Amino acid sequence: MLRVSSMYSMKKSRFCRKTSSSKKRDGISALPDEIIIHILSFLTPKDAAITSLLSRRWRNLWTFIPNLNFNVNHMARPDPLMRRRAFVRMVSNVLSLHSGQNINKFWICYELDCRSARYIDKWISFAIERKVENLILDLTEEQEIDVDPEMYTFPCFFFSDEKALSSIKYLRIAGCILHLPPCFNNLKSLVELSLTYVMVTENELNKLLSGCLLLERFSVGNVPKLVNLKVSGPSLRLRYLEVSDCRSLDNIEIWAANLVSFIYRGRKVNFSLNCVPQLEDAIIDIYDSTFDYVANICDHLAFNAPQLKSLGLRIVPLEVNTSLTVFPRLVNLKVLTLLVHESYDTALWYLLRASPFLQLLQVKFLWRIKSPLRTGGCKNIFSGYGTAFTHEFLKEVHMFGFRSRLDDIEFARYLLKNATALNILVIDPFIRYLDGWVEKENKATRKARDEARRLLKEAPANVHLLIL
Repeated sequence: MLRVSSMYSMKKSRFCRKTSSSKKRDGISALPDEIIIHILSFLTPKDAAITSLLSRRWRNLWTFIPNLNFNVNHMARPDPLMRRRAFVRMVSNVLSLHSGQNINKFWICYELDCRSARYIDKWISFAIERKVENLILDLTEEQEIDVDPEMYTFPCFFFSDEKALSSIKYLRIAGCILHLPPCFNNLKSLVELSLTYVMVTENELNKLLSGCLLLERFSVGNVPKLVNLKVSGPSLRLRYLEVSDCRSLDNIEIWAANLVSFIYRGRKVNFSLNCVPQLEDAIIDIYDSTFDYVANICDHLAFNAPQLKSLGLRIVPLEVNTSLTVFPRLVNLKVLTLLVHESYDTALWYLLRASPFLQLLQVKFLWRIKSPLRTGGCKNIFSGYGTAFTHEFLKEVHMFGFRSRLDDIEFARYLLKNATALNILVIDPFIRYLDGWVEKENKATRKARDEARRLLKEAPANVHLLIL
C-alpha cells in the first residue's frame, strides 16, 4: 500500500513539474493585454475571434483589436460559397461585439451594392464613431461600373461629420457613387486618397481635392465621367499623383510645387505640367502612342521638369518623323524603363541619345499571344549608329524578353561596345505578354540562354553578364 502511494506521489510530482514548465514556456499569455491586442490586430477579425477559445483571459481580448480587416481575399481559408448575406451578418456580428474605443484601420472588401446600403451605412458610422484613421471601402469585385444601376452611394454624412473630417487620414473608395454635400468644407487630416471605379463628376472631384489641404498622395482610376483633371493649389502638399484608365479623359493640368512622383496609364491625353519643380519620378504609359507624342512628352518634361531622374515610357511600333533632327535632352535622367511592343524601334535609339547621363536602363518586351517573332529592324537601327554615341555613365542594363533574334543580339552588342562604364548586363529570356501572363520554361527560353552565353566572348572583362 505504501509503495502504491509513493508511486502515485512521484507521478503527481512529475505532472506538476510538467505543468509548471509549460506555463513558463507560454510567454504570450504572460504579456500585458495591450501587447496581445496589438498582436491580434494583425489577424482578420474572424481569426482573432478564434483565440477566445484559448482561456478565460483570452475570451474578450480580440474585441479590442484596432484593425478590422473584412477583406475576404485576406481571410484564412475563405469560403468560396460565402454569400452576401453571410458576409453582411459576419461583419455586423463582429462590430456588435467590438469593445474598442478607437479604430486605426477599417477595411471592407466584398462585392456589395445598394441592396446592402443600410448595413454599409451603419458600418461606416461605427468606424466614424471610433475615430477611424484608415478607411477602405472596396465593392468592385466582378462589378461593371458602366452598366450597374445598383451601385452603392457613399454616404454624404461622412463629409459633414466633424469626427470623420478631423480623424480620417487614409481614404480609399472603390465601386461607389460619390456625391459631396453642399456644406462640405474640407477633410482636415486626409493625407492619402484613392478613388477607383467611382462615379463622380469633375466639379465634385475638384471640390474634394481643393478641400484636402494636407493631401500628399492621390490616385484615381477607371472614373468614366472624368474628362478634365485639374490638380492645382498654392498650398497643395501633393507629392504623389497616379491617374489610370480613365477612358473619357482628355486633359490633365497640374500645378503642384511639391509633386515628386507622377504616374499616368491610359490613352493619349493633353498634358500640362506647369509647376512641378520637384518632379523626379514619372511613368507615362500610353497605350496608343506615336513617335511625335513621345517626343512631345519628353520635350514637355525637359522644359518643365529638368530635374527628372527616373522615367518610364511605353514604345509601340512607331513611325518616325524623319524631319525631327533634335530630340529633347533629359540631362538629369538616371533611370530609364521602357515597355517595348514586340520589336525594336528607332524611338529607343533616340531616347538613349537623349539621356547622356543615364545609369540604369530597363527594357521590357511585351508580346501579344501568338505574335510572330519579328526581326531585322535593330541591326539597321543600332549597327548604323554603332560608333555615333558613347554612353559613358550607363552602369547597369536589364533586358526582359530576350530571345535568339538578331535584334536582341545586335542590341546587346551595341551596349557592350558603346556603354563604356557598363558593369552589369542582366538577360531574362522569359516573354511578358500584354495580358500580364509570363511564359514558362520552354525550348525557346533555353535557346535564348545559349545565344546569351555566346555574348560572354564579346563582353569586356569588367562586365558581369547575368542570365536568368
